Amino acid sequence: MILEISVELEDLRKKKIFVATPMYGGQCHGMYTKSSCDLAKIGQAYNMDIKMFYLFNESLITRARNYCVDEFLRSGYTHMMFIDSDIGFDPNDVLSLAILAEGDKEIVCGPYPKKTIAWEKIKQAVDKGFADENPQELENYVGDYVFNPAEGHTEIRLDEPVKVLEGGTGFMMISRTAFEKFDKAYPDFRYFPDHVRTKNFDGSRDIGMYFQSLICPDSKRYLSEDYMFCQWMAKAGVDTWYCPWMRLSHTGSYVFGGSLIDIAQLGASATADPKELEKMKSKPNKGVQLNLGNLE
Repeated sequence: MILEISVELEDLRKKKIFVATPMYGGQCHGMYTKSSCDLAKIGQAYNMDIKMFYLFNESLITRARNYCVDEFLRSGYTHMMFIDSDIGFDPNDVLSLAILAEGDKEIVCGPYPKKTIAWEKIKQAVDKGFADENPQELENYVGDYVFNPAEGHTEIRLDEPVKVLEGGTGFMMISRTAFEKFDKAYPDFRYFPDHVRTKNFDGSRDIGMYFQSLICPDSKRYLSEDYMFCQWMAKAGVDTWYCPWMRLSHTGSYVFGGSLIDIAQLGASATADPKELEKMKSKPNKGVQLNLGNLE
């Protein structure tokens, strides 16, 4: 599925993107690093103003995100892009979110899988023959995704932004105007942060509490900080939008099990079989095509 988003380059350059990544322990994954380098490269090619901000060693993700927002609000940038350090992404998707994040779409996010394997979905893919030509295609069917649909919605379109109840901040674009509406709706959500040995967070000034994990008073669900943010924003008149066509990766650890006895039941080789590998055929990439007018 290819979705084409057209924009004049001069209009794109008006989007000043502040990319914020909390990094506990100062660590990030390889796919994130590669994607970030690609984003920097495409930003330079299009002569765009893209700032990368990293927050190290804050163990509490809610505080980390609030610190990041405060840095953004004190900058002159127009859009804040949260990208977590374990997310792999296409840099064009960041530009697409920036294009979309205006008007009534002040919060726009992309879909990334949770760090779990949904074996029943893999079985469904096998039963439908989706991996007959290339078994490696099964990796596309392993995930449960980080979002909750809007109330009453059981199906969503895959070729356009859709309104959702909640989305993940692992890959989320937020316009400056959204935070301004939040501040107006929740004037009491201010606090003095603990001194973290940095100039702007020395306990002498208050900052906004945009992210907090709480029990939702309406549903009684215990919400993560990003889901609670979406709930608060919705009550402030700002909806969350989701781009189903995007393809992101989410790096995690996995325990590899199995045994030779299990493999023997398949009649398969215990090691890599070159003949089987040669049969695998790759399929063309699916995703978003960004069409930029008047490239300079």
